[in-house]
Amino acid sequence: MEYLNKGIYITSASAATVLTAGSGKKLLLKTVHITNITSSNAQVTLKWTDSSDSNKEYFLARDVVVPNGSSFQAIDGTFVLEPGDILTAQQDLSGSLQATVSYMEIDTPSEG
Repeated sequence: MEYLNKGIYITSASAATVLTAGSGKKLLLKTVHITNITSSNAQVTLKWTDSSDSNKEYFLARDVVVPNGSSFQAIDGTFVLEPGDILTAQQDLSGSLQATVSYMEIDTPSEG
């Protein structure tokens, strides 16, 4: 079990992978902060892909406006990414947003 942080620049309107739970790992997301580093408002969409449900995507935040120079706390409390699940983010204003994720990585027991 290990506490980790990850930062990512969300650079385009295409979905950028923020985190992927690897094989044999669960990620317990504690916080996801999205920060607008420009002088213009920007919109953010945050989704997760459920690998155990035919890779269906679910919104955690959709088209949320993050005012210039402000932050948005997208996850408040624990959210679990199971092995193979993916967290993605996209924005409408190129190069304006950064995401910072605080999480715990847990090894899952192997079956067999």
